[in-house]
Formats: sequence, C-alpha cells, structure tokens
Amino acid sequence: ERQQQPTCSIATLPKKVQRIGHMALAAVCLFALGAVAGRPATLRASIVMSTTQTQRATTGPSDVSKQAPRVTNAPPFTPLQTAQAFYSAWNHGDYDAAADLLAPDVKFRDINYPQPFYGRERVRTYLKECTENLVGWQFFIDDYAEDIQRGRLGLRWHVNDPDGNPLLLPSGGISFLRMTDDMSQIAECTDINEPFSKIPLPVQGPMLQVGAEAMKTARGAFKTIFGDDGGPLKMPAPVNEPPYTAIKTARIFYDAWNAGDADAAAAVMSSDVLFRDMNFEGGFEGRVAVRDFLAATAEILGDLNFVIDDWAEDSARRSLGLKWHVQDSQGRRIPVASQGTSFLRFNEYLNEIVEVTDHGEPLATPPEQLQMPLAMIASRALEFRRTGKLPEIQLPRPPTPPQAE
Repeated sequence: ERQQQPTCSIATLPKKVQRIGHMALAAVCLFALGAVAGRPATLRASIVMSTTQTQRATTGPSDVSKQAPRVTNAPPFTPLQTAQAFYSAWNHGDYDAAADLLAPDVKFRDINYPQPFYGRERVRTYLKECTENLVGWQFFIDDYAEDIQRGRLGLRWHVNDPDGNPLLLPSGGISFLRMTDDMSQIAECTDINEPFSKIPLPVQGPMLQVGAEAMKTARGAFKTIFGDDGGPLKMPAPVNEPPYTAIKTARIFYDAWNAGDADAAAAVMSSDVLFRDMNFEGGFEGRVAVRDFLAATAEILGDLNFVIDDWAEDSARRSLGLKWHVQDSQGRRIPVASQGTSFLRFNEYLNEIVEVTDHGEPLATPPEQLQMPLAMIASRALEFRRTGKLPEIQLPRPPTPPQAE
C-alpha cells in the first residue's frame, strides 16, 4: 500500500508557492465563516441542493447518528456493518470503540490534511480531537456501494448539526473503504468532503475557459521540470457492449473522457443523468448539459488521464464507489490535487449511468497543526449561528512538567 509512486507533492514545491496555496485556503475559510454570519439563507439553499437532492433510484440511507440506536459489530462481518459500527461509535463520542474497528496498520486519509495517518493509535488521536472540537457534528450515510466479494465499500454521506439538520456550510462527502480479509476492521479509508466555496452557476463557463488556459500553462511547466519523452497518448474511445456491469460501464465512461471524446462518454449516460462536480454549485442535468461539461473539461485535462485505483461494485443496488487519481500520459501524477473519490448510480441494466458525484482533493491544505484549530473555529461559528450562544472553547492544556525525583 505504501509503494512509492512517480509523483511530486505540494511539499516539494517552492516555499513561495506553498505559502500562496496556504493563503488562498485561509481566504476560503474566512469567506466561509463570513458567509455563516451574513448569508445563511443563500448558503442553506445551496446546501439543500448539493447534499439532499432527491434520489431517482432506491437508496438506503443509514442513520448512525447519536439519536439512533448504537450499531455494534459482530459476525458475520460485512463492509457496511463494520463501517456503520465505526461511524456510530464516532458519532456517540466513543472514539476508543471507533479506533478498535481499525486495523493496527490502518491507512486513514482525511483529504484536508497534507498526509495520511498511519496506524490505529495515530487515528485514535485524530478521532479524539474531532470528538472534542466539532460540536455535535454527526455523520449520516446517504448511500452506499457494498462489494462483499472484494471487501470494499463506497459511501456518500453528509454531516448534520445536533438538531439533525445539514450544516449551513457544505457538508457532503464521499469515502472509500478497504476492509481486512475477514471484514471485521477497516484497513484503509479515504475521506473527501466537498469544498466550502463553490463556483456559482452563472460563471461556470468563463471559469472553465480560465481553467483550460491555466492548465495549459501548468502542463507546460510540468513538462519543463520533469521532462517529456513523448506526446499525449490518447486511445480511441471504447464501446460499451454486453454483458454489462457497473465497473465496466464506468471504465467505458472514463476511458472515453480520457480520450477527449465527450460524445462517447455521454453515450453511456441516461438522458436525465445528474452529474455533480462538487467544485460547482448544483449539478449538470441531462445528457446534453453533461456532454458540454465533459467537452469543456476534456480541453482542460489535455493529455491528463483519470485512473481508477480501486472500486466497490454493488450490482444489487446498482451503485459503484470509486477511488481514482489523475496522471499525465507518462504515468506521472500531477503535483497537486491528483486524487479523488466518486459515487455512481446506474439503470437497471447497468449500461447507463444515471447519477455521478465527483469529489477531488483541494489544491492546497494548511499545515497539520492548523487543521483542528480551523475546524474548531468553524464549528463554534456554526454552533453560534444555530443557538445564538458561543460554545465554551477548551484550550489545550500545556503538558505537565515531570516531577523531580
């Protein structure tokens, strides 16, 4: 799981570039907090649209909140049951029980942090900090794709406040989990939440054009730094043929998108498909609108390709969870924002995609030392907005000096 990939991270970029990225993220946080104080109605409408849209296929939301009965894990173990027990324990504030549902050498990735957490004890500390600093926040599982045969689980979730309502800030996310062989513990978890600030609908077209130009410049710099031993390797878009499966149809879609063939990618979409890229407000509805969006983003991507790293296929529920990354034509990951998770739903024949939700990692993240303080400030601001009372802020106590012998 820890094999070195041909990649470079934000940490390898010049310090000036890192500072710019951190300043930009701080500005987004300030904008979000300002929105909580001054524009609750607009933000609430955005949240309702982005996190609680009506599903057009049967889904199975799972209430693992503190108000629901505690979920425990017992044989026979399944990926969903283990995940439900984990989130239920976490929501009830029992971070020790939640950590016990993790493998000793678990790899846990909260995409807001620069690096993953390795090992149960490190994740236990993270869960404890979340429990103590995020006032009353509760995970609610909206939908899932359970792959029992492969021990994988894709989750689509959102966060509620203590009253059971979605947070005033965007609170949705997609997680991808890999279980241990007996499925009693979580061996790897990747959590990606939607960004606080999104591109408004009226400026999506201009922003895509700006993105295309920026990506051209970035690709040129990338090739200058790392070299380029060949042009873009774009293969012809494949055709979807029976027998159909969810993962096969998804691969056809991404292969066509990678080939720059928006028509072929849209051909495996239903006529009333809903495509949500969580960087944008709302979603793109209908095959024509999605086709136009795919064409615009194909220009931005150029010779970059989506690569599916792992998947959770649930044919019975017609759902699919994905973990992916973006790389160039030579197999090198791009320096920033190269990972993501997606959740897809299909028609009854599994040959058309009826809904897509894509979550990608942010361009930059603040240092690990600032993550929990920023989250605590956001949590207190939201709680103040909800109750009109400012929660007590528990500042960390300094370590007790050792006593003299």
